[in-house]
Order: sequence, then structure tokens, then C-alpha cells
Amino acid sequence: MTTKVYFTDEKTVCAETNSGENYIITFPDSMNYQIDERFDHYFTKLLEDAFDRSYDGTMNSIWGAVNRCLYQNNCNGIFSVGLDKNQERERIGAKIRKLREEKKIDAKTLAAKAGIDAANLCRIEQGRYSTGFDVLSKIATALGMKVDIVEL
Repeated sequence: MTTKVYFTDEKTVCAETNSGENYIITFPDSMNYQIDERFDHYFTKLLEDAFDRSYDGTMNSIWGAVNRCLYQNNCNGIFSVGLDKNQERERIGAKIRKLREEKKIDAKTLAAKAGIDAANLCRIEQGRYSTGFDVLSKIATALGMKVDIVEL
């Protein structure tokens, strides 16, 4: 398992796991982002090692492992860990498309049943459009499904 970690700005790093998931990790304080390359390399290497040792495919396995690793190496803890929003939109869009195709409903029909614009449904399925809960709920209902919160 080889995770790649890199800074995206002074308070954020992205961890790309070998399974293709990208986790965005934010910190409460600015890091030495691009000021001290030796620190940046040391810091990202710490995070890569923590991911490679502890990541089991769930976000829960990362939070504690990364914080422990940082505190043991006299670094500030993390503020939040989450999946990359673009990746999550693509995953949800693909799930909607898969369900629609399994039910043999074309996009135009599903959009009409959900009461949304067909072009917006197309963008949602492609992961290019961030939509709210109300629209997701309408799409799910039109598919005979419901929106739920499940463990990662």
C-alpha cells in the first residue's frame, strides 16, 4: 500500500490512497507550506506512513492514527478529514446513473418524475454538479429509493 500526500494550500493536504480515494485533511493552523521543503517532505512522509499503516478503507481508521502520529512528532493535530468533494459527487452521480439504468429509465423520464431539469440530472450523473439534499431526495424518490446516512 502506498499513499501519496501533498499540500494543496497552507492548511490542507490531500492523501491519495492506492485504492483511488482522495482524503482532504485540514489543519487549524497554517503549516510551513512551501517555505521549508525539508519540513514539507518530512511532514507528508509522516502522513503517508500513518495512512499506509492504518488505513483500512474507512475514514474512521485514519482520524486517530494520523492525530497520534502528528502528536508523537510534535506537530499540531488535524482539524478535519473528509473525502474529496469532487470524488464524492462523481461517486453519487455514478450511483444514480447505475440505479436509473438498472430500472431501465432514461434520463429524461427520471428528470421529469423528479421534477428537475434533464440537463441538471445529466450533470449530476457526471459528477459535475453539486446538488442539495432536496434534489437528491426527489431523484431517489423517483427511483423508488430513499436518501440515507450510512457508515463509511
